[in-house]
Formats: sequence, C-alpha cells, structure tokens
Amino acid sequence: MPRRQFNALDYSDPMLVRILDAGEQCIRRFGIRRTSMGEIARVGKLSRGSIYRYFGTKEALVEGIIRRQQQDFLNRTEAKLEQESSLADKVTLAILVGRKDMQEGMFGSLAEIEPETLAMMFLDPRFYRRSLSFWPQHIRMAQAAGEIDAELDVDLVADMVVRLAASLVMVPRMGVQLKTRKALRQYLQQMLKLGPA
Repeated sequence: MPRRQFNALDYSDPMLVRILDAGEQCIRRFGIRRTSMGEIARVGKLSRGSIYRYFGTKEALVEGIIRRQQQDFLNRTEAKLEQESSLADKVTLAILVGRKDMQEGMFGSLAEIEPETLAMMFLDPRFYRRSLSFWPQHIRMAQAAGEIDAELDVDLVADMVVRLAASLVMVPRMGVQLKTRKALRQYLQQMLKLGPA
C-alpha cells in the first residue's frame, strides 16, 4: 500500500470528521460564501460550540475542508502513479484525475456555483505549497532515469509542473485542444523535455 504522507489533521477523530463532512455537504449545496457555521451545525447535527472547539473561524474550517480534499486527491494520485513510468505519464495522469475532480464532488459543485472562488483557491499559497511538495520525488526519479537533465534544480522543475498542471486542469478547453489522454501526453512530453539545448 502507498504511504499516505499528506495527512495533516487527525482524521481518526470522529468529531472532526463529522464537522468536515457537514461542511463539505454545505459547500457542495450552497458554495463557500453562503455556507455558515450555523448551517454546518444543523447539517451535521452538531452544536456550534463543538465546531468552534475545532475551528475558531469559518475561514479555518473551509481551509480544513479544502486541505482534506487536496490531500485525498494527492493520495489517490500517488497510488496510481506507481503504474506510470515517465514524468510525462505521471503529470498526464495527475491532470486527468484533477479534471475528473473538477467535474464531480465538491470542486465540481464550486465550479458551477462559485467559479471565481474556485479560481482563487488555486491561487492560495497554502494550496500551492501542498501541490509543490508532491512532485520532487518524481522529478528526481525522472532525472535518475535520464528523462530530464540531472543538473536542473528540482524545486524549479516542481514549480513549473505545478503551474502547468494547474492551468491544464482549470482551463482545459482554451488554446490547444487536449481532450484525449494521448494528446495531453504528447503535449506534456514536449513541455517536459528539460535539459540543455
């Protein structure tokens, strides 16, 4: 089993899970702006006091919900990447999983209800840092395999991969049409040919 390395909250706490589940239900239904702590308490059959013991503000609770969603995405993706051989294949898979998540679940609902809020979420430094931490090990593997220049700075390559993947998830239909896995993989193979000219 892949090691689940992205957990930051104690998800074994049943009360915490109830709060996050209720918050996620509300965000799916109403969006972030229209979700209140009172509504989360009602949906989760919780007292407001119970929620505030875990999250002092609505902003902190929303961040906890988004963090859990992102960690789940990273863990699911990590498990699938073991079947992929090259960096281009791995980035392709991550983008396809991301696109599916953007059509379904909480992120899919936000894309319909509050697209501007979803866009701002991708610009959040915390969201970026968590995404960035995912890629260095895969970039080092690509360097060891001779796919990309071993002298390249791993952090800079990771930054480029995150930016590229985020844009291809968020705006899949703009510019070059990359609807199929094959087309996306060919595009990324060109973009990820990193090394001396």
